[in-house]
Amino acid sequence: MKLAIRITQEPNGIYRACCPSLPGCCVCGESKEDVHSRINMAMQGYLASLDVCLPRELSQALAIEMT
Repeated sequence: MKLAIRITQEPNGIYRACCPSLPGCCVCGESKEDVHSRINMAMQGYLASLDVCLPRELSQALAIEMT
């Protein structure tokens, strides 16, 4: 699977990488290489977490807290 990532440089020199297809999947680092490595790890963790099923009671409790 291929997912696009967006790497930008902040005015303070810090790099930021995000995967628009995975909401909230963003990392920061001091170089492009650093954020590229970090975003790959973050994306792998994000996708792996999608395979974990939450118990129905916990899922409902989280939905109530987020609203």
